[in-house]
Amino acid sequence: MIKKLRTRFILINMGFVISILAVVLGAFYLSNRRRIIMDTSMALIQSVNHERFQIPPDKVEFGRRPKQNPFPVIPVFVITLNSDNTIENIEENNITVTNELASSLIKLVDDSGSPEGYLKDYSLRYRKVSVRNGTKIAFADQSYERDSLEVLLVNCLLVFCYAVILFFLLSLFLSRLALKPVEKAWEQQNQFIADASHELKTPLTVILANLQILFSHKERTIKEQEKWLINTKEEADRMKQLVEELLFLARSDAQSGEAVQISKLPLNFSELVLNGVLLFESVAFESKIALDNDIESDIFLEGSEAQLKQLITILLDNACKYAGVNGSVSVCLKRQAGHTAFTIVNTGETISPTEQKHIFERFYRTDKSRVRKEGGYGLGLSIAKTIVEHHKGKISVASSAETGTIFTVTLPVLSHSQ
Repeated sequence: MIKKLRTRFILINMGFVISILAVVLGAFYLSNRRRIIMDTSMALIQSVNHERFQIPPDKVEFGRRPKQNPFPVIPVFVITLNSDNTIENIEENNITVTNELASSLIKLVDDSGSPEGYLKDYSLRYRKVSVRNGTKIAFADQSYERDSLEVLLVNCLLVFCYAVILFFLLSLFLSRLALKPVEKAWEQQNQFIADASHELKTPLTVILANLQILFSHKERTIKEQEKWLINTKEEADRMKQLVEELLFLARSDAQSGEAVQISKLPLNFSELVLNGVLLFESVAFESKIALDNDIESDIFLEGSEAQLKQLITILLDNACKYAGVNGSVSVCLKRQAGHTAFTIVNTGETISPTEQKHIFERFYRTDKSRVRKEGGYGLGLSIAKTIVEHHKGKISVASSAETGTIFTVTLPVLSHSQ
């Protein structure tokens, strides 16, 4: 799909470029062609009426050399005819003409019946004018005009080809640059689907296996097969949780290009955090984890209560899971300039800088061997980041042996709570 998009992008871009180049170079060629033909026509006019272009002696200014009328660079010659149509004189400029050739040319001009035109067989343009006591016929060699037009055409074609090649290479570069976000999104979507399919496959396999065992022992009572029923329910609950998390992320993706619309109400964030800590006290006690908090009271912000509760639960659950036996979890909520800082610190194994870059990605887990044991799918922190972004906040992680693992969430507060 990406290759098709890139090809289509290049074709559309090159179509516009070629059209514009064709119009511009075509107009340039036609305008210069007209100018070259006009140069030939002016050379003919100048040759026939050359005395009109000379400066009279009484017009020459004192102390300045008069401008000499330059001879045209185009080879021309003028045949002057008497009243009886005989050749009186032949004026040559950069060309030699015999009387026999002149006679043949005069006959061809007379036969054409037109005062101006061109003689294709001799590659000459001509102009015939009547003068006192006779006629003048000026001829200009078309080789200069033809050569100039050929050079102009070749140059235009070369410019066109070079420009097309240059713009093609530029289009290749721009297509890669422009489609890089699309390619990344496509890869993420494929990875997301593959990971989701893999995660859903495991509980489905367990459920089907348990059902097969139940069907193979139809004579037994529910009490006798309670173990398989409980196992099936646990796997169904896990799958339900995964589907809900996937739906949440899918809805967020659907609104990623727009301002996400969520129901926001003023709420006491301090109370939400404190309630979350109280809920996890029993979990911490069973895991032999010391859970303490430093929560500043009456910090109000505007947001979705359900989503913020989910955010607090995800971060506390993550901290308690990886704090380790006899570890500790510290929760801190403080008011700062214009926002609040919600920080959770836990002991346990540190997260390497490389893993910190990917920890908020979907289905990413630092320890994949503990997935089934802990019951996670690697979606929690991705959901937490999405919730924080919905509330125009920021989330970050830092981890070291000295400080432990620190998750920091900053959210804007209401003005009256500052």
